[in-house]
Amino acid sequence: MRQNNIIDTLPGDYFKGKDGLAYRFTILKDIAAAGADPPIIYNESHRGSILDLYRKYKDFTLYVHFPWCIEHCTYCHYYQGPILKRSALERMLSAEKKYADRLDEWIDLHKRNVRSIYFGGGTPTVVPADLLDDTLGFFVGRYRGNDDCEVCLESSIITLKSKKIDILRRYIDRLSIGVQSFEDRILKIIGRKHTGAQAREVLSEVVPLFPSVNVDLIYGLYDQDIDVWLASVEQTIELGVPSVTIYRLDIREMPAIIRVFRKEPERFPDEPMCRRMYEKAGKMLKAAGYRENLVGWFLLPRVKDTTVYRERWEKQSPCIAFGPALHNYAADHFYETLPDHEQYAAAVEAGKLPIQLIRALTPEKQLIWYVLAQLKSNSPVYKPVIIKRFGRELFNRFMGLVGNYITWGVLQESGDKLELSEDQHYILEWLLLELIASIR
Repeated sequence: MRQNNIIDTLPGDYFKGKDGLAYRFTILKDIAAAGADPPIIYNESHRGSILDLYRKYKDFTLYVHFPWCIEHCTYCHYYQGPILKRSALERMLSAEKKYADRLDEWIDLHKRNVRSIYFGGGTPTVVPADLLDDTLGFFVGRYRGNDDCEVCLESSIITLKSKKIDILRRYIDRLSIGVQSFEDRILKIIGRKHTGAQAREVLSEVVPLFPSVNVDLIYGLYDQDIDVWLASVEQTIELGVPSVTIYRLDIREMPAIIRVFRKEPERFPDEPMCRRMYEKAGKMLKAAGYRENLVGWFLLPRVKDTTVYRERWEKQSPCIAFGPALHNYAADHFYETLPDHEQYAAAVEAGKLPIQLIRALTPEKQLIWYVLAQLKSNSPVYKPVIIKRFGRELFNRFMGLVGNYITWGVLQESGDKLELSEDQHYILEWLLLELIASIR
């Protein structure tokens, strides 16, 4: 399955040492945790400074967590757990609503301009229908103050039953479904419970019902050759799915798939092959009328934007997250909520902020976060913005760090801006990881 004959302006050894274990679908936590600064353990003396962070912002994005799954995907490193007793589900969701009540009281969150509400997980649609209805109704009813607010929800094929679909239609604009593959053999490898036929059936039903339906597809898995990968992309196109997100496998220490990688790495596509998978999928999607809106996010013309990520990334609007083990952030701050259901609920019930750690975003980290946010949004990085916000010294250091990528044509320099080359989108994550590694 190895493919080592990619020829372009990158050095011949560019992909040496780069694989799924080193790869990261880079997020802000990678930046926040880099360097020598230790995290700050939260206590209630920090409450005032945390709340002050939000008072200067007008626009917000909200994330509401359902940290439960009935599938345990072999590649998944996100926080989730098995379905709990109903009383435990109710307590957790009640705590998230109580936390919203506190923020309404402390920072007038309900009076702010909420640009997107994202219900994620885990899998929100695993909870009983009445709890799903109640939670969506609470957050959408309270915070969707204008028609421009995008309401998104993650789901899985096997949990999208008629009753829950009817509930979702009352509240959400964008339904995102973790299909991952239409190949039954691949689905079995990654621990998904649905079949390709079930995915096609459900998508045929829901695509006409929502303004936007997104399908997640993953590549870089073991025993997944390029033809199998592209067959899933083709089936997604044939189903008329208006939004498609393609992900490269990101191997972490916790998920089960790491055992296979360590024992038989040759079964996985190498980095040049993964690059081909990305590029060929992108060409197929574009030929079918999709545009690459954000890097890795492809939309048909009927979908204007993926507002949730545009707000969080390009505009760097604050993301306030409700639930355990979550990241809250904006352009200038980052903190993590308590990691355990019980701890989270107990803190909220006691009238406390349910925070575990605060990570300082130094000017250097804020600069890299700005660059990450713009490039992942498929937007330019403006030199005058860097100089104004971060100073000439950090600007010069940044330009030195990306000099090779300008020479190689990954970044294109035009006057006051830098843009990601149209045919080098796959290299973005490796560029960002190099920037993160430079943090002192």
